[in-house]
Amino acid sequence: MKLNLQLQPLLLAITFYATGVSSSFAQEISPYLFGQNHWLASGDEGRVGYVQDLWPEVKASGVKMVRIGGNGYERQFPERSRLNAMIDNIKGIGAEPILQVPRFFNELQIRELVRYYTKDNSKKVKYWSIGNEPMLHNENTLEEVHSFLLRIAPIIKDVAPDVTLFMYDESSLMMPAYGELIGGKMDVTGLKHKGRWLFDGVTFHNYPNGKDFSRDDVIFSGPQKILGEIKTLKDLIAKANKKYKRQGDDALLWGLTEFNVTYHNPDREISGYGNTSFLAGQFFAEIFGYGMEYSAFTIDPWCISEVDKVATDFGFLGLPTEFFPRSNYYHMQLMSTYMTGSFLASNNNQKYVKTIVTQNPETTAIMILNQEKAMAFDYQLNLAGSVTDGSSSLLINTDAGITATLSGEVPAQSTLLLVVNKQGKLIKKITYGLTNNLKYEAPQITPLVQ
Repeated sequence: MKLNLQLQPLLLAITFYATGVSSSFAQEISPYLFGQNHWLASGDEGRVGYVQDLWPEVKASGVKMVRIGGNGYERQFPERSRLNAMIDNIKGIGAEPILQVPRFFNELQIRELVRYYTKDNSKKVKYWSIGNEPMLHNENTLEEVHSFLLRIAPIIKDVAPDVTLFMYDESSLMMPAYGELIGGKMDVTGLKHKGRWLFDGVTFHNYPNGKDFSRDDVIFSGPQKILGEIKTLKDLIAKANKKYKRQGDDALLWGLTEFNVTYHNPDREISGYGNTSFLAGQFFAEIFGYGMEYSAFTIDPWCISEVDKVATDFGFLGLPTEFFPRSNYYHMQLMSTYMTGSFLASNNNQKYVKTIVTQNPETTAIMILNQEKAMAFDYQLNLAGSVTDGSSSLLINTDAGITATLSGEVPAQSTLLLVVNKQGKLIKKITYGLTNNLKYEAPQITPLVQ
């Protein structure tokens, strides 16, 4: 089963009742799944930034991985004192940095950088990557990308053979380029250096919408574009792992290290469908759900805060001086707090509703994303993997191994998070909707009768 089924309601209902959901699809969730990008700090590209002042808020979101990368740091790599402060801030909130080595660095620069940040001290960096979007706008050819990967990676692994190294961050999963590097004529996934794998994982970016897009693009085609690239990459990785017998801890990792609704934000309308909208938070939740389902190592949206221009406002924190958390912030916070353990498959019978389910040894969490503009739904949630006919307009099915059914209402343009214990008793109910977002309210916890 898919994370969400975007079929017509009648066909979906037939599939829904006929198949049920199997708990055998459970996937363990990476401890570094919920990530972010370090952008925009004061002085970056000569712009006004605020990241250096926002670390308490970032910590509260549940972020566990922060990438120091992107075009800005590729072109103007932070000088040592600034980079030290970045890494200290990241580690200070209980997260780990992933540090991007610019593709323009020479051997001396690479050796010095890696040696400094792999010493056994508080600034030790375990996760590294090479280069940012080198083929965007045809800046580099695939042959040039292959060349700098094979120039830089052996130096990194020569200095620090135990680090985890990703190749490389392109603006999308460009094909056939990734195919050539993963199993093709320029395959690098089977290479070793001094007995260690040269590359440990693969990362990519995706901003599925441009200047002209619709609300339905954010709900349907945008997530499907990202999902399609995830599936393509997973297939490439599976073939490479099989070819080179990369198993267990040696299996290739994957991550989505930049994404957002659009690369050209249209406005700051909370009731709209740009990067700063309520709908964007539901979009984020769906992409994190794909990361859970397909065993991503990390999913890192762009970015923490970038508020000096509307078109490049990609942050999950709002405008100064309040920096109110946005919908994408609160959706991440809800998921990082309550959706731990393993991903479970689920389905439902409404086109504009998405469901994401996780389970740990103590609780099962069900997130219901209602993206209908004006329609609320009465829901019936079955936790035993099979559905019986009911009068509710929204029927949700997941196999949590619990003989229990829950019911209630999920308002239009809102997200409902339900947490149940091992016996199927509802112990937490949280609602967050457009109406809350418009008033800058946090998700609302409903008191439960014990």
